[in-house]
Amino acid sequence: MIGSVVPSLRDLTEEFGVSRSVVNVGITELISRGYLVTTARKHTVVADWKSEGTLAVLNGLLANDLMDERTLSSMFDCRYLIMTDSAFLAAQNRTEADIKRMRALIENEDYSGGAKILAKYDMKLHRAVTVASGNVVYPLILKSFESSIEHLIIKFYSDTRVLDFIRQKHSELVGAIEQGDSEASKKAMKELLQHGRNSREWIRKVDRNGSKIL
Repeated sequence: MIGSVVPSLRDLTEEFGVSRSVVNVGITELISRGYLVTTARKHTVVADWKSEGTLAVLNGLLANDLMDERTLSSMFDCRYLIMTDSAFLAAQNRTEADIKRMRALIENEDYSGGAKILAKYDMKLHRAVTVASGNVVYPLILKSFESSIEHLIIKFYSDTRVLDFIRQKHSELVGAIEQGDSEASKKAMKELLQHGRNSREWIRKVDRNGSKIL
């Protein structure tokens, strides 16, 4: 529970049968990730991850299917802002190397290779767009999400009805970036992301308690 005091190192050492140094390393790691926080009175307490947590907490929730509907929606909002701005900027700042990389990705997308392979291509293409944007932080943020959202993207591509739409939009996106058309690039990215967000194969319903994605 948020605000609960974590037992002392001695108590944790006895409970788990490990050394004090192991417990101390674990506590330090949990503090660094935002799961725990040290108070002014030197107590270690359970943190409110929504205000104290890091992306490591978000990735942990995603990886274990513990995202409630509001948090999942917020994560998609964040990704939407980053990717639409990246697409807009990429049309202005892309280099020949960026175009070559994106062209190679869409030309080698294997639509017969299954959802896992397509998910990999999808993540590589989106990362290439953030790199082309010229914003050096966008690729880092996107990369930090990838290991956790990969299983969601795989679910999205498991619905073969989306494949023709995705193929078309990927082509439109890269073409607009190559032509330097920022508005068209942003539009194509918006349509891609919105299609994914509306897909019931990817955005799953949560239970009534809002505690776990079904």
